[in-house]
Amino acid sequence: MVRSLQAVASAAAVLCAGLSNAQSTGYTSCDAIVDAGLAERLFLGTGATAANYSESILSYYSGTQREITPFCVFQPHSTEEVSLAVKALAPLSAAGKWNIAVRSAGHSVWNNNNIAQGITIDLRRINQTTVHNTTCKGTAVASIGAGAQWGPALLEIEKYGLTMTAGRVGNVGVAGLTLGGGLSFHSGRRGLACDDVVNYEVVLADGSIVNANKTSNARLFKALKGGGSNFGIVTRFDFAAFPGGDIYGGTVFSTWDQKDAIVDSFQQVITDVAVRPSDSEILLFRWDPAAGGTMVGAMPVSTANNASSPMFKVFDDIPVIYSGIAHQTYGELAMATWDSGGQRNVWFSLCFHNDRRVIDKAEELMHGLISDTEAFIPDNSANLIWVFQPLAKAYGRNSANNVVGLDTTLTHDSIVWLGEAFCDTAMQEAFFQARLGAISAELEAYAISIGANTQWRYMNYVNPAQDPISSYGAENVAFIRDVANEYDPTGFFQTRVSGGFKISAL
Repeated sequence: MVRSLQAVASAAAVLCAGLSNAQSTGYTSCDAIVDAGLAERLFLGTGATAANYSESILSYYSGTQREITPFCVFQPHSTEEVSLAVKALAPLSAAGKWNIAVRSAGHSVWNNNNIAQGITIDLRRINQTTVHNTTCKGTAVASIGAGAQWGPALLEIEKYGLTMTAGRVGNVGVAGLTLGGGLSFHSGRRGLACDDVVNYEVVLADGSIVNANKTSNARLFKALKGGGSNFGIVTRFDFAAFPGGDIYGGTVFSTWDQKDAIVDSFQQVITDVAVRPSDSEILLFRWDPAAGGTMVGAMPVSTANNASSPMFKVFDDIPVIYSGIAHQTYGELAMATWDSGGQRNVWFSLCFHNDRRVIDKAEELMHGLISDTEAFIPDNSANLIWVFQPLAKAYGRNSANNVVGLDTTLTHDSIVWLGEAFCDTAMQEAFFQARLGAISAELEAYAISIGANTQWRYMNYVNPAQDPISSYGAENVAFIRDVANEYDPTGFFQTRVSGGFKISAL
C-alpha cells in the first residue's frame, strides 16, 4: 500500500487540484465538505486529487499511520475553513460507521490522528509563524498555526532575535506537543511549553471561533494547557517569545562501556536544575544492529550557551563515536534532529524518581528485549531506543495554571522514560506491543516496590493502553470534565473525533 501511494505521489507534477463543487463522492462526510463550498480542499484516493491525497498520507511520521486510508482528506487553509467544516460535519449522523480525525504535523505513532473509516482533517496548511507585539524589553508574541512543526517555527522567530519554550525535534508538531504539556530545553527556567501559551484560537463543536486566554474563556484557556483534544480544534497558538541567541549542545554517542559515566552526568544535571536551570540533558540507550549494535548517547544542552557547564566535561574525557555538540541556535539544533520516520513505531512511557536503581532495571529489561528481538527479527531491520529525560521539580513551577498536575504530583526530581521500538511489518509491531507492554508493567512495578514511582504520565509519550489524564490528579480530572461539558455539550469531540485521550473514557 505504501509503495503504491508513493508511486502516485511521485507521478504528480502539481498538488493543487480539488474536486468540482458538483461532484458527489458517495460518502456522507466527504459530500458535506463539498456542500459547504470547500470542494477544492477535499482529496480522494482516486482521480484528479489522488496525488494530494497520497502526499497527505505519506507525510505521517509513523509507517503504521501511512497504512491508514480515510474516505477523504480535508486540508483547510484557514481557521474559517475549519469552522465551516465543523459546522458541516457535526450535525451529521454517524449511521453506518464513520468518524473524524484531526491531524497537525502527524507525528503521533499510534492511530491518533488518522482514520480508516471517515474523514481526516489535515491542518498542515495552517502553518504560518508570525512575530508581533515586540516590546522594548525584547519580549514578543509568536503566533503559530496548528499545522506548523517546531524546526521551521523556531527558525522563523530566530530572525527577530527571539526564541520560545519549544519542542526539541524539528519535525514534531507544535500543536500535539503543546496540547500535551510539552517538555523543552527551556523547562528548567520556564516550565512546560503550554505554560508559555498566552492565547489559543479554537474552533468549538458548533463551529464558532473563540480565543481563550487569561481574560476571555479563562477556564478553557487553562484546560487546554495539557488537556489534549477534549475541547475543540486549536488552529493557532500565541506563545510568549523572549530574547534568544545561540545555545550550546547537541547529540553525542559513545561506546556502551562508557554508560556509567554518562548516566552519572545525566543524573547530576537533574539534581542541579535548581542552580543551573539553563542546563538540560537527554540520556539515550540505543540498539541498532545495522549501525553497530548497542550505544549510549546523550543530548546535553545549555540554553545559556555555556560551553563550560560541568555536564559537558564527561564527553571530553571519553571516546566519542559521534558528536553534534556545537554553538548553534535552538532552531538549528531542532532541525539537526529532524526525523522523517517511515517505520512502524511502538512507544510506552513511565515516570520515576531520579534513582539509579530504576535506570539499571530499565537497562536490564532492554537487554532482555534485545535478545528476544534478535531471535524474532534476525534480519537486523528493527531497532530500539530508551530515552530518559529530566523531570525536575522545577518543571512544575507553573502547573497551578495548567491541568497536568505537576504542582502536586511531582514530589521528587524525576525522570521521564520512553521505550521506543522501530520495525517494518505488522507482525513485528504486534511483537513489540506485547513485549514493551510487559516491560513497562514490570518497570513500573519495580519503581513502585522501591518507593521510586512518580505518578505523572506524559501524554505525548504514552501508549494508548495507558491513562495519562488520570495521573493529573482528581481535581484536574474533574476540571477537564467540567470544561469539556461546558464547551462541547453535545460531546462531539468525545464521540465523533477519534484522536487523543478522552475525558469521557474516565
